[in-house]
Amino acid sequence: MDEKNLMEAALFASGGPITDAQLKALINRSSAYVAQIMDQLIDEYRSRGSPLEIIRLDGKYVMQLKPEYSGKVMSVSPKELSPGVLRTLSIIAYYQPIFQNELVNIRGQSVYDHVAALLDRGLIEKTKEGRSFKITTTSAFCDYFGLTHGDVESIKKQIQEKAKMKKQTLTQWMEANVPEGDPFGAVKLLVPVQK
Repeated sequence: MDEKNLMEAALFASGGPITDAQLKALINRSSAYVAQIMDQLIDEYRSRGSPLEIIRLDGKYVMQLKPEYSGKVMSVSPKELSPGVLRTLSIIAYYQPIFQNELVNIRGQSVYDHVAALLDRGLIEKTKEGRSFKITTTSAFCDYFGLTHGDVESIKKQIQEKAKMKKQTLTQWMEANVPEGDPFGAVKLLVPVQK
């Protein structure tokens, strides 16, 4: 495998800065060699007039959008979800269906904003039931984590089985199966896999 392509792929996949030491370990070469290859990549991106650039900051490298493009594409870029919103999603995923008033009792009044953000992303749905709303995950949630669509119990069992197969807790499995560069990497489920 071409080392320059591998380093470029690592920059793309990381979604953030990569240290010289990480690149060195990736290709098993010296810092001087890594710097030489990275200089080549920086020049290549600069010469082709790409909207992407590779920059070096304090021994780290990052692939990013050039500032003049950032504002123009903001409307189509995924919005980051706060850690609080992610914790709320983890509770919904594990305890679904859950009533919004139960969720408020567990997570507090901020749940209303969290639910709105998750609805906006299409990851949950809520239906009026009595004086509250019943909340469940959606097929978009299943697609996101590579689960087969089905009833709620089927989805929970799939998550638990996949985690057990890899000898992981539910939290570990969800964290390990987040698509590259996506904000759900921070999901922390509060309940371990039940045996």
